[in-house]
Amino acid sequence: MQQAKQPGRQQMENRHVVIIPIEIDEEKESEYLAAWQDAAEVMAAQPGFIRTYMFRTIVPGSRFSLVNVAEWESTSHWEKAMNVCPMLGQQIAVAHASNYEAIRTVLPAEGPAPGQGHTPEALSPAEAHRQVADGTLTLVDVREDDEWAVRHPAGAVHAPLSTLPASLPDLPDGPLAFVCRTGSRSVQGGARAIRAGRTAVFSVAGGLEAWEAAGLPVTRADRGGAENNRDRAEAAVREA
Repeated sequence: MQQAKQPGRQQMENRHVVIIPIEIDEEKESEYLAAWQDAAEVMAAQPGFIRTYMFRTIVPGSRFSLVNVAEWESTSHWEKAMNVCPMLGQQIAVAHASNYEAIRTVLPAEGPAPGQGHTPEALSPAEAHRQVADGTLTLVDVREDDEWAVRHPAGAVHAPLSTLPASLPDLPDGPLAFVCRTGSRSVQGGARAIRAGRTAVFSVAGGLEAWEAAGLPVTRADRGGAENNRDRAEAAVREA
């Protein structure tokens, strides 16, 4: 771990940077990234969190295929956060950033300004699906490219959280409902849309996990069209 100094910023001398090289088999990367995303979102809600990046190597044969870099306001903030979400079994070291490319970024959790209505209203997956089917709502999936490619809610459009609010002008006018995996990033996306001037902004409660649990249709990479999870499960029972 190392401390980073940037002149002209108050108390920057206490900035704490953690660099974690990750040695993992390629076939296990997706599972690891899903777990990392959950942990990162917990960290994003902790005091003193600045940002975290996940890098993937661009050097063939590199021992560490992924490197996680996390920035905190101070060492004490980082140490307290470790009590909430310890990085068990992780090796902390220094890696050459020039050998890696950023593939994910998680910024601080954005809380609402009290009484200002700066966060989106929650919308159930069933209601979001109904409004999308009626053509009265645009469903916006804010997950990363690799997550979207595996599966996404049927009828959704894609605008990764990292591209907002710059990508908002490309989205249709009218009500927007943001969705992610569990509902955390969608709240952030909705808040950014509201700050950018959009109205009638919602967040799908429970995210894609709740959407699938409700048996609503998803589009998968290995299938051309949308499919209903409940119908698929019932068909599997019939075939057994």
